[in-house]
Amino acid sequence: MVIELKNIHYSFTKKFKNQILSQKILKGLNFSVANEEFCIITGPSGSGKTTLLQIIATMLNQETGERIIFGTNHSNKQSIEDLTPTRRKIGYLFQQPYLPPKLKVKDFIALQAMLSGIGIKSAEKITNSLLDEFKMMDFAQQYPKKLSGGEKQRIALAGVLAKDIRLLLLDEPTGSLDSINKAIIWETITNLKGKGITIIAVTHDESIAPLADKTYELRYGVLSRN
Repeated sequence: MVIELKNIHYSFTKKFKNQILSQKILKGLNFSVANEEFCIITGPSGSGKTTLLQIIATMLNQETGERIIFGTNHSNKQSIEDLTPTRRKIGYLFQQPYLPPKLKVKDFIALQAMLSGIGIKSAEKITNSLLDEFKMMDFAQQYPKKLSGGEKQRIALAGVLAKDIRLLLLDEPTGSLDSINKAIIWETITNLKGKGITIIAVTHDESIAPLADKTYELRYGVLSRN
């Protein structure tokens, strides 16, 4: 298994008028994903989908329970150094991606590729391949301010895929896109199946459920298989 979550609990706490308020977000959650599976998780806003994704990404730590990623058991008290080897294998696409405003599209993607330790020529080859696949070759010399929201998301996804990752996590990747850009993003994602990448997407768009190997619903902290 690429991911094994066992009895995961997570609460959100905040201080309000000298009181500590706590809200349970994940309640004894169990979830496992095999190599190269494509899983989709749906559910209402506030149900804990992003929290779950960030626990898998090791951006957040569970309160209790076991989190096993790529065969390594990651407790809730590990250092950044302990987490780094796992994080290098994970790509995370946010709903609102950040593209450095002073980097051209091709330079941004090439930089992401080089973060995996490859040379400039190899990075350029990967960049050109991704720009062609994403139908963005005409935008190679553009700066982010010239791109639409959908174009930015496509470039952000290309940047994630330029790195040598084994697990792709998608947080509402098409939530703010028009139908054309949605179709391009999901087509690109489904084309990754069989290429050694495991995919987990959280989304409100239930229409794309048939694209996945497995679908789940997260509702009020409880995950169930559809």
